[in-house]
Amino acid sequence: MHSAWLSRAFFLLVAAIGVTGLVSGLGCTRYGKPGPIPPTLAPISAIYVNAMTGSDTSGNGSQSNPYKSFTKAVTVLTAAKSLSTSGVAINLSAGNYDVANGEKFPIVIPSTVTVPITITGSNYGISPASGTFVNGYGQDRALETLIHRPARSAFTTLEAEAGTTVTISDVYVGASKPFHPSNGSASYASFDAMGSVTASTSSFGAGIITASSEVAGAIVPGGSLNCASCTLRGNEAGILGFSVTVSPTSPPTTASPSPPSSPPPSSVGPTITLSHSTGAGSSTVAAREYALATDGSVTVTVSGTSFQQARYAYTDAATPIVRVVPGAVDLGGGVANSSGLNGFIGARVTEIWLVHRNETVSALGNFWNAGVQGANRNGRFPRVHTFGSGASGENVTIARYATGSTVTVGPAPVPTPTPSVSPSTSPT
Repeated sequence: MHSAWLSRAFFLLVAAIGVTGLVSGLGCTRYGKPGPIPPTLAPISAIYVNAMTGSDTSGNGSQSNPYKSFTKAVTVLTAAKSLSTSGVAINLSAGNYDVANGEKFPIVIPSTVTVPITITGSNYGISPASGTFVNGYGQDRALETLIHRPARSAFTTLEAEAGTTVTISDVYVGASKPFHPSNGSASYASFDAMGSVTASTSSFGAGIITASSEVAGAIVPGGSLNCASCTLRGNEAGILGFSVTVSPTSPPTTASPSPPSSPPPSSVGPTITLSHSTGAGSSTVAAREYALATDGSVTVTVSGTSFQQARYAYTDAATPIVRVVPGAVDLGGGVANSSGLNGFIGARVTEIWLVHRNETVSALGNFWNAGVQGANRNGRFPRVHTFGSGASGENVTIARYATGSTVTVGPAPVPTPTPSVSPSTSPT
């Protein structure tokens, strides 16, 4: 990102590298008398923020004297002379972290921060108004540069740049003010996961953000998002993943009913993992159009997730901006050993829609629309069945031109016990 505050913070960080070495024992003055020992600055391991009681001017980020804004915490993080090698925890008390609170959006965890960052909110589970709500949006310059889009065509609330490792829990991320872009083709995602992101019991797309059709709960452009018991809501997509390893030519925000073109080849694509934490409920993905959309390159592993309120629950129909190497899609019983238990009952057109060739989807042990395409009245497939190109129905649709693509449904596989190895006797 090239925002002014980040540039200043970066130069502060560079300037901090030239630290004078300390000599053990007492320092000496020119008169030969002992001088004061310079204080040792402990590496930062935690920063506390409180939108209600904190201060960005008199606070120091400690638990007893927190900062007021999330923006201040990230500014201090990027300018710090020393960070704990085990990582830094940013603790956000319950409150509305919006422009009125002093936030400057988007809030970006920059690639210059090389230690793991943990962002933890509080009072999650009732509503954004009662919990930690990161609330607002700004220009996503990093994404615009990455996918060659014009200025002010992409917006986001929170961003983890490529190369970062970020963990998020108990936080609402979104915008209470509807997204009204001055550019009619602009898009918004509450969270831009370019780095390696792990999230739990958090909500992306919180608030009222459905004024524009180009709205996603989260996007994963070349990064990874592992979400347990999360809620992802958008208008165009609940979550959108796509590859960006080669300079692209067009944005990947629309699904295409025709065969994809053949841009330059990509390397390994992004990963998206959705799951259910014990005692915390299922992950939920919902949108007007696509609950979970990819360009076919994304490795997807989903279990214990409810797909709701969309035309399509899962699709690989997002327009690729590089030639895609098909990712493995495990919605149950596949290569990633997903346990399934997903609810595919909310799509208004079809639950799984494939348009790319040679896409293999395993979807065993799930709940489906009852009484169609072989599902029984309980919404289960009593036997294993594989749909191929040309399939069309409420549960599975595969385009005729998507040759080689399959969706396998059926009961959950019986786990195979791991055989125990007995040591052989040694000859005397």
